[in-house]
Amino acid sequence: MNTRLPVRGALAAAVLAALALPAQARNVRLMESVPDTLRVSRVHDILGNLDLRFGSDSARGATVVRRDVVVKGVGATQLDDVGDDDRVRPRDHELCARAFEDAITKLAFAARGARATAIVGVVSAYEGNLFDDPGHFECHAGALKAAVTLRAQLVTGPVAPAAVPVISPPAPVAPPPVPIPVAPPPAPIPVAPAPDEAPPPAPTFQPVPPAPAPSPN
Repeated sequence: MNTRLPVRGALAAAVLAALALPAQARNVRLMESVPDTLRVSRVHDILGNLDLRFGSDSARGATVVRRDVVVKGVGATQLDDVGDDDRVRPRDHELCARAFEDAITKLAFAARGARATAIVGVVSAYEGNLFDDPGHFECHAGALKAAVTLRAQLVTGPVAPAAVPVISPPAPVAPPPVPIPVAPPPAPIPVAPAPDEAPPPAPTFQPVPPAPAPSPN
């Protein structure tokens, strides 16, 4: 009986498991810039008419309708629900931007369900550990995906201005000025044509009668 094949199979499985372990265990903690991520994501379109404020201080004085809403966003190497993964693995920053966008989408959905007008006091809350910074959020990147956990307060009414970043609905665009109608120029006054020249007067002279014939001698 040949026992080499099972041994070789076990060794190969052990090698594959050892190679996969670092990829599965990868967990890189990143502090991502909120303004930079906003510029490369669709957050403005997702929020619509909702205000967004980062940092716990931005929730002071607001009328809270739903408190301590925690969401987890995931950014995977697979852009769509179906299909192949990206041929080239995105950078950690790109995966974090996808995870951030996913988390904001869930917060916006919760805010509209609670009839809130703003999402304020947003802080990172990865595995329950708070990271409070108005300009950065915490992201954890693995081999195939990244995760962003955010905690926020859903409020109504106006919110106080905050430090960076401040994300507010776009101001309404003023309608274009109504053109003032311009009166058309007056129609030209018709001018009677000049009368035709009168015919020349008839001659007043009379024709001279013929001279009388001379009498015969």
